[in-house]
Order: sequence, then C-alpha cells, then structure tokens
Amino acid sequence: MPAMMIVYKTKASLLIKLLFIMALVVLLTVALFEKSIALFTVTVGFAAFTLYLFYTTHYTIYENILTIKSGFLFTASLDIDTIKKITRKKQHLLSGPGFSVDRLMVEYNEHDCVIIAPRLRKAFIEHLKRINPDILYIE
Repeated sequence: MPAMMIVYKTKASLLIKLLFIMALVVLLTVALFEKSIALFTVTVGFAAFTLYLFYTTHYTIYENILTIKSGFLFTASLDIDTIKKITRKKQHLLSGPGFSVDRLMVEYNEHDCVIIAPRLRKAFIEHLKRINPDILYIE
C-alpha cells in the first residue's frame, strides 16, 4: 500500500488573532485620521501578507519526511528518523512557522530545532511517533 501524504494545518490562537486585529484597527484608524494613503497601503499590504502566510503555513508528512512550509519565506524538510524530542511550549512566543502561542519545539539531528504549531497537535505527534517510536514527547 503506497504511503499517504498527510497535511496538518497551522493552529491560530485567539491571542494572536486579537493582536493582529487590534494592530490593523489601530493602523487603519491612524491612516484614515491622518489621511495617509501610504500608511493605509502599507497596512493593507501587511494584512494581506499575514493572511497569505497563515493560509500557506502547514506541516506535511510523507513517508518518513516532515516538510514545514510557511509561504515563500520558510520551507524545511527533515527526516523523521532524526527527530529526537518534541516539547510542548505553552504560552510561548518563540519565532517559528505557526500562529499560536501553544507550540511544539521539534529537536532533530544533533543541535537543530524548529518551532511549529499544528492544529491537530495530538494526531500530529502520534503520526510522527508511528514512524519514529524513539521520539521523546514532553508535555
């Protein structure tokens, strides 16, 4: 039976959504009061780019490869057999391809790590552990 490609969407926490909306409202209000076409244009461009990143951020598992993609800014592929540990980072704002403060730090190879935020966290971890049962998961 051929291996299936599974795509896990990114999670978006309410806090990140609220911060994004508040920033947009403030910037658009300032742009309108100041009658600044430049600020309005930059704000709309920022909003469009952020939405693009949100809708293009995902984590794909195919065979033994995990591919992490966030728009055209970030793409990484790693062999799931090299993953040593996954640690849940609650209320964490470390930089990484994900729109949530509830993130996972994936440590692989000797000293590499990436921080992600899959929407279906439990299913994602179980999927990785089916491929590599040696992965240590720390809640």
